[in-house]
Amino acid sequence: MGFVAGGYNFEIAALSPKATRGNQTADVTSYVADNGGGLVSPAAAANALLGYIKQIDPDVIPNLRIDAEHINQKYALVTANITKKKLDPVSFNTTGATTHLNQSLATRGIYPAPGKVAPVYQGAIGVSDSGVEGVDVTVPAFEFSVRKKFEWVSTAYLLAVVSMTGRTNSTNWSLFSPGEALFLGAEGGEDEQNWVDITYHFAARPNQPLLSVGAITGINKLGWDYLWVKHDEEVVGDRVLRRPAAAYVEKVYPEGNFNALGID
Repeated sequence: MGFVAGGYNFEIAALSPKATRGNQTADVTSYVADNGGGLVSPAAAANALLGYIKQIDPDVIPNLRIDAEHINQKYALVTANITKKKLDPVSFNTTGATTHLNQSLATRGIYPAPGKVAPVYQGAIGVSDSGVEGVDVTVPAFEFSVRKKFEWVSTAYLLAVVSMTGRTNSTNWSLFSPGEALFLGAEGGEDEQNWVDITYHFAARPNQPLLSVGAITGINKLGWDYLWVKHDEEVVGDRVLRRPAAAYVEKVYPEGNFNALGID
């Protein structure tokens, strides 16, 4: 499908790139331009395409680069490259997620009954003779979706999306440090213009360096790691108390390079 602009006829080149993926999203389209049989000027053809794009989609101008060169004296190859660096969520949810904790961040107060001595459990929650019950709490979690359109995607790219599902980011990605973002998967299909419309779903949790659990300090937990605490029985005076003896940070999601998704 072609169009006329600025005295030039534009037809999409047969081997026009469809989309590039990497640190930037780029929609790249190449056109063969002519002016009806006369000598062509690549610069004039580029200006004609620029004027056409300004009319139909002026918002892309800050991210637009147009390159033009001779094919021969009567035809020019003109390429429009639209890049975007910003990751724009189309929907989001910051209501948080629920996790189970058997240790508090700090014990604000201990209030024994008159004439009694209250044991100190070093932050263990719901301690009984049989174990540590813990409590469910809300923790920070940022869920968001990103929507992108491609003129064409390959099966290899879709398989890369599949393989990235259920992974955390292995490198800095968008606003997130390694370990903070989790890719939940994507869905999509062709729209009315036969572009491939894909929505990508993510969740994010902040990394937590230098955590403390009871007397245990210096714990380093990435966003989607799982922290659990082992409690031992400790004899204090005439009492047997359950106190944190060791903290374990478990990696429960594999890592992946999110740049393979091509939406940063």
